Amino acid sequence: MQRSLLILLGIAACAVATPFQDCGSKGTVVAFEVEGCSAPPCILQRGHSYLVTIQYTSSVDTDTLTLGASASIGGFEVPWPGVDTDACKQLEGTENPCPIEKGTAVDWQFPAEVLSEYPRIQTTATFKLIDSNRDYQFCAKVPAMIV
Repeated sequence: MQRSLLILLGIAACAVATPFQDCGSKGTVVAFEVEGCSAPPCILQRGHSYLVTIQYTSSVDTDTLTLGASASIGGFEVPWPGVDTDACKQLEGTENPCPIEKGTAVDWQFPAEVLSEYPRIQTTATFKLIDSNRDYQFCAKVPAMIV
């Protein structure tokens, strides 16, 4: 019975994940979800916000966690405007705040705002969580279309 429940929970977790290309995650047991996106390209409506969920197990002790969020436009990585890069702020009040110890399961979320001023464009969005050593504990690239 318990095994069946675990299998069902595992299938459910996979069903809501957003497929992505890993771009050098040092953390393990990596999972990623963009709200409303079960298959790329993620369709992002201008003027809306989408919850981004990142789960991983830290490979190192780290005092800080920095968010890198960008989009590829014309071959250049353009930072996501208005994003607070202090990823530890989103972990305050959770079970796994900064500093993070090696082996800690981190469940991190933030709302990604797609501003009305953004152009209608097809792009690749990149999300990184960077530790104190400047290594990527998590790194994902996902095709997206801003409409």
